[in-house]
Amino acid sequence: MPSRSADDKAAALPNPDAAIHPTLVTSRLVLRPIVAEDVNDLHDAFADPETMRFMDFPPALSVADSARYLAIYVFPLPDWHATWALVCRQTRIVMGFVNYHHRETWNHRLEVGFLLGRPYWKRGLMSEALDAVLEYCFERLEIERVEVTMSPDNDNAVRLAERLGFQRESGLMSRRQRVATGYRDQSMYSLLRDEWRGSAPTTGQTAAPSDDGCR
Repeated sequence: MPSRSADDKAAALPNPDAAIHPTLVTSRLVLRPIVAEDVNDLHDAFADPETMRFMDFPPALSVADSARYLAIYVFPLPDWHATWALVCRQTRIVMGFVNYHHRETWNHRLEVGFLLGRPYWKRGLMSEALDAVLEYCFERLEIERVEVTMSPDNDNAVRLAERLGFQRESGLMSRRQRVATGYRDQSMYSLLRDEWRGSAPTTGQTAAPSDDGCR
């Protein structure tokens, strides 16, 4: 494999002057940079065993635990990772988050991750949020390939990825993710730039009717 040039390697290093990731707005959501003050809204999600079942840290036992978890996502390095709080436009409640991570600027690739509080499941909200983030990644960051890794037992995440057009690329990758209780097997899914537009859902099309549009 050819080695990267010095310029490529320098460009791949975190750039402290890089602009913070922008706020994205969809029909029901505001996706803005996550902040430490979001801990109160996110604590219920961090403390819920079912919501945290496939995360790489255990359910929070206190708000202090949630604050420590959140601190991982608050400090942005856009050349490497960035996290958006998923905010309902009408209620202004933070319901979860979406992020990209493991960005490789020289390869024009990155991975995405997400978490949504259980009261907001099955409303099409994460599909709507990810569609906006994918558009940002493909169009603004000029990413060629987006990846997501997940446990094959995470049925909700698998269905979401497939609905967005991601295709499974690997068999089972044994013990790929370290979690509080040991190690978890994962599979990798990918979405390429030229596959994205033909697969992207209409924003919010799966949402069930509700008073505030989010719950």
